Amino acid sequence: MENARSSTHASARTHRGLTRMSMWLLGLGAIVLAPGVLYAQAPDWPARPVRVLVGYPAGGANDLVARAVAGRLGESLKQSIVVENKTGAAGSIAADAAAKAAPDGYTLYMMSSAQVLAPSVRKDVTYDPVKDFKAIALAAYAPYLLAVHHSVPARSVAEFVALARSKPGKMNYASSGAGAGPHLTSSLFMTVAGIDLNHVPYRGDADAMIDLVAGRVESSFISVAPTFPHIQSGALRALAVSSAERLPLLPNVPSVAESGYSGFDMGAWWGLVGPAALPDAIVRKAAAAVRPILDSREFGDQFAAQGITPQTLGPEEFARRIAQDGVKFAEIVKRAGIVKQ
Repeated sequence: MENARSSTHASARTHRGLTRMSMWLLGLGAIVLAPGVLYAQAPDWPARPVRVLVGYPAGGANDLVARAVAGRLGESLKQSIVVENKTGAAGSIAADAAAKAAPDGYTLYMMSSAQVLAPSVRKDVTYDPVKDFKAIALAAYAPYLLAVHHSVPARSVAEFVALARSKPGKMNYASSGAGAGPHLTSSLFMTVAGIDLNHVPYRGDADAMIDLVAGRVESSFISVAPTFPHIQSGALRALAVSSAERLPLLPNVPSVAESGYSGFDMGAWWGLVGPAALPDAIVRKAAAAVRPILDSREFGDQFAAQGITPQTLGPEEFARRIAQDGVKFAEIVKRAGIVKQ
């Protein structure tokens, strides 16, 4: 009988010990998994204001798209969505801050295609556009216009190419800066068209436009918004649009692809992303809230005059676009011999 009691007590002690050990292990697991569990469950996200970082000053296309999305997103999620302009280093300061932010959904980032291009043209980039971010939604896209001064006799892409071939290296083209999207677009165009133009870089579209309108440079792949008024006035002539399809704003202007260079498709885009560890539950909720905004007529109408069109790529498709553009840009940079600055 005494042996039975001893055995029973020993079993009880063992059971209590195992129970304590199990609880300790479960507690340890909860500590290790806590951030992921908290973020993944997050049924009340957003429970407080969300900030959306933008790497460029207020008033630019990136900022305007971000604010248009943020305002409507705040209404949909019934929470304040605040746009914060964190400028500097061609957008890289905001990108770096967004990549290092806590993956809790309260710091998002309106990435631009320029940040995907940056690692190929800049030495000081501290982030990886593919590995350091979680894609949510591609928001908007804007092509460039191949515009020439009114004194240039070319009235089509074919005539422009023939003119450039007749005097290699003697015609100038403006860009908004070495390594920027328009520079890359021009480099690709020169490669596929087999022409040699002299690059004149400026500190942005505004400065480039001054010399283009004055005729000090003959041509440029340049943003639609600042170019359109000069096309209307006759100071400039639009020969082509860099996107795969024509712009509703300029339905009579063909694409470069239509003009004999199949597959040509270049432009700027902007899309919402978060830190790489952002939980899928938050990504899905944010993407679902953003989609109706981009589908709305109001969003499209707001940007039509600037040549900006809404996009509807969700998380998986947008992630693939980022990766594919990274490869595409790197190949163009290498082919054009653009040196990292």
